[in-house]
Amino acid sequence: MITDILGWDVGGANIKVARIDPRVPGAPAVIEQPFPLWRDFDRLPSMLAELAGRIVGAADVAPPVMAITMTAELADCFATKREGVAFLVSAFARAFPRSIRWVFATDGTFRSAEDARQQPHDVAAANWMATAMLVARTHADALLVDVGSTTTDIVPIAGGRVVAAGRTDPARLRSGELVYTGVLRTPVCAVIRSVPLEGGRSRVAAEHFAIAADAYRWLGKIQDGDYTCETPDGRGRTADAAGARLARMVCADRETIDVDDVTAIAVHVADTQSRQIAHAIRQVLRRRATVAPQAAVVAGAGAFLARAAAEAAGLAVRDLAAELGSAAARAAPAAAVAHLLADMLCTPP
Repeated sequence: MITDILGWDVGGANIKVARIDPRVPGAPAVIEQPFPLWRDFDRLPSMLAELAGRIVGAADVAPPVMAITMTAELADCFATKREGVAFLVSAFARAFPRSIRWVFATDGTFRSAEDARQQPHDVAAANWMATAMLVARTHADALLVDVGSTTTDIVPIAGGRVVAAGRTDPARLRSGELVYTGVLRTPVCAVIRSVPLEGGRSRVAAEHFAIAADAYRWLGKIQDGDYTCETPDGRGRTADAAGARLARMVCADRETIDVDDVTAIAVHVADTQSRQIAHAIRQVLRRRATVAPQAAVVAGAGAFLARAAAEAAGLAVRDLAAELGSAAARAAPAAAVAHLLADMLCTPP
């Protein structure tokens, strides 16, 4: 009998792990851990082992089964995605030599670790498919809008099936199903080119002075604990520190522009991100014009941004947190691969 299953979503900047026991209903336990892989990749096996120890506990001696999905193969410490997948598969083998390890693929199946190594492009960046397949169980016709720290996934579901046009990152970028904007790590200068300032408009500095997290921290959409990535200047995560970074986007500081100007910058960042995601939602909906879903299921650390964009695109909104719990909805791919693997292993042939 399968007991614990750990679902992993390993990104280039964050690791998320969810623990479920297929015998016990309820929300999974979840841990999210910032981990800049490109800077510290040699430490990945020990970090995986540490997180597993924290979520499983020392009292559990039986090695859990692992369900793995990843986007970290795109990190620039790897020359190719093939190299990245191989490294990640090896890291799990080193961290958990006694565990059974399954890797999720973009076709919705699980592969052995060796198969993943042999066919790396089948498992690269497959986490969106896991979330969409889980959502499709309870929302037969919907649009998944999952806004994470770095990217946004927009995935159509029809007739209880995932009907995405793209499977790879390049194809998904072209189709509108992947938008490279997120609620935390996206540089402000990648979102906007100008901002309201002192009754007029100002261009912004093309520098890594502030990130999306600073706009949402200033506006109160996130708190210190939600600001899980590094700050651009190495300073604090308070609203005041975030406001100082936003002021620097117009080559100013908190002594030279006032609160209203900082708020105007933050609001413009938030509104622009919402419009960009709403534009991609409309692009996906247009492709399914005759059978377009009428509702969006929102998830991720930026579920509030997903909601705003979906409503702007004219969709009713359902929050995945109501079904999975707030922690699991923030780390939806990790929870999803755990549940999907439980189904595969526990369903009689």
